[in-house]
Amino acid sequence: MSNKPFKILSIDGGGIRGIYPAKILSNLEEKLKSSGKDITDLNKYFDLICGTSTGGIIALGLALGMSSERILKLYSENANLIFGKKSSWIEAIFKPFYKSTSLEGLLRKEFSKFTQNGDTRLGHSKTRVCIPVYDGYNGKVSVLKTSHHKDLKRDYQYPAHDVALSTSSAPLFFKPHSFTYRVNNEAIDIEKLNFIDGGVFANNPTLIGILEALGTLNISLNDLKILSIGTGTHMYKEESTRNTWGAWYWGNPINKQIIDLMFSSQADDIANTVKFLNQGVGDSGKEQFYYKRLQFEFTEHDEPIGLDETDPKKLKKLMHKADLEFKKTGPEIFREFCSTLITPYKPVYNL
Repeated sequence: MSNKPFKILSIDGGGIRGIYPAKILSNLEEKLKSSGKDITDLNKYFDLICGTSTGGIIALGLALGMSSERILKLYSENANLIFGKKSSWIEAIFKPFYKSTSLEGLLRKEFSKFTQNGDTRLGHSKTRVCIPVYDGYNGKVSVLKTSHHKDLKRDYQYPAHDVALSTSSAPLFFKPHSFTYRVNNEAIDIEKLNFIDGGVFANNPTLIGILEALGTLNISLNDLKILSIGTGTHMYKEESTRNTWGAWYWGNPINKQIIDLMFSSQADDIANTVKFLNQGVGDSGKEQFYYKRLQFEFTEHDEPIGLDETDPKKLKKLMHKADLEFKKTGPEIFREFCSTLITPYKPVYNL
């Protein structure tokens, strides 16, 4: 590695609310164009991109070479395709709310454009990538990675769309994702079973990015620059003590309290952990590295926007929130992350 800062982009999970980070990043690309930059691909400005669930889809798209504007259109134009037909609450007792068929077809089609034969793998990424998943078959957490270290010999062979589907197979919403792939240049088919949304343990993957930089790539903490983008949070709050705290309260198809509690609490915990790692207790400590967290909380006056929202008006509100955030922080983000290109990424193992 050179003496340049090591720049990390981290994108939270959040279903269709991925529109928020996609819009912010689309605005960043537009600023690159308007400023006269010849290169506007964000994978040329970030040394490592981490993404969980919907953030994993965005991370993979960016790393392969997809524009944020294109990713944004995929979300805004296909919400009804992905979340259109929902299981009834009775059906949801026995099966997920949605089938992943439409999302799989969409991702396979888009990612196939980045290789001549259409067989796009994680290893075709043009910068380093970390994607959290839960390995349900083996019962352990996992982070799927590009081959940016000599010991990372396996994950880069995984089909890109299968990696995206694996990290976004949220409990209740989609079934765990299983797939078969062929090892490059070998007549060997390998089956992977029951990968589950990485949001169950790392909905905010910022800390994963930091540990990857420090532990795997031997980057100094002081050399890090981190842009972490959330997808909005419904912080779980309950003032009543008269509720019946059973399965219907936590998991009914309308409110899905358990999802809000699980995803928002651990994402918030990671944000606090990174802040503590950066400057210690309180807000007056000296910062060890540059860290910018873009996130918003839905207030009691906001209409709820679920992970599976399809109402165009509500989706436009997400874009509006992103525009407001970028108007406030865009110049700083552009200065810190887009002033210089990264040192070109060269994987240890090639496809």
